Amino acid sequence: MQIFLNEILGIRKDEYCDWTICLNNANAEQVYSFDENRERLMEHISWKRHRESTTSFRNIFTRYCLQFIRLDKDQKWDQWLFLGAYENCGERTFDDGHQIYDLKPVDRFSHFIERLIVEYKKKQGPKQAKIDIANIETMPVVSVLERKYIQVNKPFDGYDKISLPFKELKTIINGNVDNWRILLENINCIYAITDTLTGKVYIGSTYGYNGVWQRWSCYVNTNGHGGDVVLKELIEQNHDYGNNFVFTVIESFFNRDGNASYILERENYWKKVFSTRAFGNNKN
Repeated sequence: MQIFLNEILGIRKDEYCDWTICLNNANAEQVYSFDENRERLMEHISWKRHRESTTSFRNIFTRYCLQFIRLDKDQKWDQWLFLGAYENCGERTFDDGHQIYDLKPVDRFSHFIERLIVEYKKKQGPKQAKIDIANIETMPVVSVLERKYIQVNKPFDGYDKISLPFKELKTIINGNVDNWRILLENINCIYAITDTLTGKVYIGSTYGYNGVWQRWSCYVNTNGHGGDVVLKELIEQNHDYGNNFVFTVIESFFNRDGNASYILERENYWKKVFSTRAFGNNKN
C-alpha cells in the first residue's frame, strides 16, 4: 500500500501558507549527514545567491521549510532524503556578496531526519529548488529507515585490498552496511592497525564465528582500542586518537578454513615480520 508524505507529517491545510519544500541536489563533497559535516551541509541547504549573481538560487517566502537532499551518489535520481524542518529567520549577506538563508532547525518531525526517503521526479526545465507544499499530498514515501541513512564511499575491491581509516570503519559498522557486514563476517584474518601519527603498527587476529566484523565492531564500540593495552592507553590520553588508525587485512582465512591455533601461529609470524613487540604497539 502506497503511503504519501503528509500521511506521516500531518501538516494541516490551513498551515500550508507557512511552508515550502526545498529540494537540494547533492553537494560536491557528497555530504548527506550532519554527523559527517554539519557546517558544510547547512551551508548547502541554506544557499540563496552566489556573490556575482543578480538572481537567487531560490527564494523562500514562507516562515518554515522542509529540506530534502537528492541521493545522487547512489544514482537514485528521484529519491530524496529528509534533512529536517527549519524556520526561515531571514537572510545573511557576507562580505563577498553571497547570501544564505538563516535557517534554524525546529523539533517538529526531527525523528525523521536522515531516515525518511521520498520520491519526486523533477520536471524538465529550470531547477526546481523549491516546490509547493501541497506536493506532500502526492509525494510517495519510499521508506522510513530504522537508522540514519548511511552512504559508504568506500567500495569493496577484494579481501586483499581492505584498508580502512577508522572514520570509514565506524561508518560501515555503525550503519550495519549489508555488503560489508556479510563480507567481513565470512572471513577471519590477520590484521594491522597502523598509527598514522607515529608509524607504529599493531598486529592482531580474528578467529571467532562472525569473523572480522565481530572483532572490528569491538574497536568501533570502544572508540578504537578494542581492549588492546597500548591502544587503550593512547585513547585514554586522547579520546579522538583512534582517528589516526588505519585497519588493514594482511592475511585472510574463510571461516571454514584453518583453526584458531593456526591463525594465532600466523599472527605471531607477522608480529616478528613487523617487529611490533619491539617497535610497535603490541605488548604480547
